[in-house]
Amino acid sequence: MNNKKTITLPPIIKNWMPKLLYKQRFLLQDKGHNNHIEIAKDVHIIGNSAITIRKGHDNQITIAEHGKFNKLKIDINGNHNQITIAEQVKFSGQLLIVGNHLHIHIGARTTAIDCYILARDKSVTIGKACMISRGIEIRATDVHKVYDTDSNVRLNKAHTDVILGDHIWIAANVTISKNVSIASGCIIAAGAFVNKPITTPNCMVAGTPAKIMRQNVRWER
Repeated sequence: MNNKKTITLPPIIKNWMPKLLYKQRFLLQDKGHNNHIEIAKDVHIIGNSAITIRKGHDNQITIAEHGKFNKLKIDINGNHNQITIAEQVKFSGQLLIVGNHLHIHIGARTTAIDCYILARDKSVTIGKACMISRGIEIRATDVHKVYDTDSNVRLNKAHTDVILGDHIWIAANVTISKNVSIASGCIIAAGAFVNKPITTPNCMVAGTPAKIMRQNVRWER
């Protein structure tokens, strides 16, 4: 049985009612066209949440079954982008895409208390059963560009997607920067700044910049 509902806004609604109060206190604003939003019927919104498509077309937002969201802000500015939230996700924070052909994916059973995710130059993928604390920033870009004055070559370009594996624990006030991947089972200590890939699974990472402090660890909720 298909228990998802697709939102399609007729032109008259887009012109006369740009802001539409959707079920369970989802505020929807779609200024583009041919955008598709699918939200499972049993998704539960605790606080005011909003989906904003500032401009663009052929964007896809999918929120799967049994999700719980508190003040979730989804913001897209561009074309052909995808935001996918798998089943049983609990999330509070902001998902922002700026650009074209980008995606943000959050795996099943992942939880986040207060997380800001920005996909601008590259995309962001978070695996299954991750536990993300408060004050977290995950950014696939540096936003502001830095150049070499002699060659005019950009020095801080994002080259790869940000990819987090499964069952990762990210403690409070962590920043994950561009070009970073983190292997499954890792623990990222509070206050860490991760600016390089962590390829060793089941390790503990800490510091600014972050480095591996201990290997062969296991964590539970």
